[in-house]
Amino acid sequence: MPDGDYAGGLMATVDLSIIIVNWNTRDLLAACLASLPAATAGLTSEIIVVDNDSRDGSAAMVQERFPAVQVVAAGANLGFARANNVALRRASGRNVLLLNPDTVCPPGSLAALAAVAAHHPECGGFGPLLIAHDDTPTTSCGNFPALRFHWLRPLASLPFGRRWQRWSRFTDVPRRGEPSRLVDYVAGACLLIPRDVLARVGTLDERFFLYFEETDWCLRAWRAGLPIMLCTAVEVIHLEGRAADLVSLFSLTQFQSSYRRFIAKHRGRCTVELLRCALFWEKGMLSVWHACRPWSARHRRLARRYAFEMRLQLRADIDPPPPVLDTEPRRSLPKA
Repeated sequence: MPDGDYAGGLMATVDLSIIIVNWNTRDLLAACLASLPAATAGLTSEIIVVDNDSRDGSAAMVQERFPAVQVVAAGANLGFARANNVALRRASGRNVLLLNPDTVCPPGSLAALAAVAAHHPECGGFGPLLIAHDDTPTTSCGNFPALRFHWLRPLASLPFGRRWQRWSRFTDVPRRGEPSRLVDYVAGACLLIPRDVLARVGTLDERFFLYFEETDWCLRAWRAGLPIMLCTAVEVIHLEGRAADLVSLFSLTQFQSSYRRFIAKHRGRCTVELLRCALFWEKGMLSVWHACRPWSARHRRLARRYAFEMRLQLRADIDPPPPVLDTEPRRSLPKA
């Protein structure tokens, strides 16, 4: 359902509907759910967990330990966008929060985010400052993709490259103490959307199985005249990548596939070919740069990762099949 219409779901009866899409992240999900009562203090709320056919007992855990949570069994791995849309049709909140299972919400955080939304009805979406497991800010927002980021990024590794850093990445790691500001997009790990905005912008584009669905939605919101706000005074812990790391090769390939889909949708298919060229240059140069430092295990690992991503650009069709079982052998990055 590309750019799906939002029929309004159920009648608004609570302040906040929290939607979590889960796939084999039982322990992370448990920690996330345990943090929500304190995070939503002062609000009426509902929690909907869409389980994408997990095999780790996630659904049973939720039903046993969090009986007030609604569990929707998807019956298959629907991906992030489609599974969220399933829950949106059931949501009855005046605001809807899309939340990753690998997040932990501090006390009062989600109530504060909802309060910011109430004070800024001119905005379409709101995201907090995301904090990593080591208590430092992590990727929370960014700029809409542009080819220049990939042409310039290798230059940031050079001795004089600091001057290029600002122009060489479309993700942003804000600093604590920064004022809240408008951004192109906020990370989909924690995205609050007012109900009436969904009626104007629509739901997530289900052609994005994973990655770029929030970037696509935020771009559509901006085009509808509804800017996106990063709320730096509100912090949410994001154990970044823990869920996606379950299947590393799939995650890397799916990111590239969704990136191409985003560019084709908003810039045209011809721009996809230019993107592949730019990414081939970027990933190739980064692979060489890290390969020249073989004494470090981290550099060797990054050299293999970038070489893999570089080779992906030589393939026209890179849509990976959805992962099914967490019990299947995990494919790691090639060592050569």
